[in-house]
Amino acid sequence: MKKLIIILIGLGLIAGLSYMAMNFKKSSKITDTSLIAFAVEDTASVDKIEIYDSYTDQEYVVERDENGVWKGPNGECVQQNIIQMMLETMYKITLKGYVPKSAMKNMKKVLMANHKTVRIFQDGDWAKTWYVGHSTQDHMGTHMLLETPDLKSDNPVIMGMKGFYGILEPRFFSDPRRFQCLDLFSYKRSELNTVELIDRVNPQSSFKVNAKNPDNIQVTSNGRPVHNINKDNLIFYLNGFENINFNQPNYTLSVKEIDSIKTSKPDYELLIDAKKSSYKLDLYRRFDPSYEGQDTLAYDEDFLWAVKADGELVRMQYYTVGPLIRGKMIFANE
Repeated sequence: MKKLIIILIGLGLIAGLSYMAMNFKKSSKITDTSLIAFAVEDTASVDKIEIYDSYTDQEYVVERDENGVWKGPNGECVQQNIIQMMLETMYKITLKGYVPKSAMKNMKKVLMANHKTVRIFQDGDWAKTWYVGHSTQDHMGTHMLLETPDLKSDNPVIMGMKGFYGILEPRFFSDPRRFQCLDLFSYKRSELNTVELIDRVNPQSSFKVNAKNPDNIQVTSNGRPVHNINKDNLIFYLNGFENINFNQPNYTLSVKEIDSIKTSKPDYELLIDAKKSSYKLDLYRRFDPSYEGQDTLAYDEDFLWAVKADGELVRMQYYTVGPLIRGKMIFANE
């Protein structure tokens, strides 16, 4: 009888230890999986993203409003395609590999010294935080750490993205200028009253178009009527005022240089008067730093500086604004 009791106790201990071992193995497996669970399966529920750059000590926050439109921290317009790129990364992120134990200590130091913190919120609640570090030597993976309300990983792993070959770090940034919407103005031809260009580079190219009467559009140049007008080309010109954007914010000029530009007279002034609003755009030629004399052009052929109606200086492409300031060449038969 005693032997039977001992056997039963032994079997019970074995069963208990086996159960504990299985649970430990299972929980360990879940923890290991959780530490690499960077992906956000339901990106439609993501309604806020906070991005902090430890190198620049700069943070930027975007939130989705009730209409599903992403806005900046003060409600300002942001480029929706940038946020969609970030959401795509959240959905498609995948494990590329593990950091070797011999390199783990150094990798942790490098990552924590210079990283981007991406806090992801779903339905108003914090869901995950990514610590996005530097790339691997082959630039095919990115060292990252994960934190959730339930856990925080101490050891970085190497992450990539399905269908994408490269590093993930450049997809997240905190510079507000990079989020900024690039639109300047948009006017349909039927909305325009007058369009005037003051050209200080070639004053004879200045003009004013009076389009209040669409059946009788008048053009003057330096106060004198212009009679040699190609009406089809003039209509084509006035149709070109829709969806005008600048190229990018200023990343190169100092405050002193910006003030110097603004205090000088613009090379071109574009003044638009429409039925519901008006717009004034000041344009300055950019000096070409590679200018070496008569054999090269002194001014940049691709870009100008533009001062928006709100006073911000931005970079503008000739490709975009050129047809608007060269209007007389388009609609006047020389």
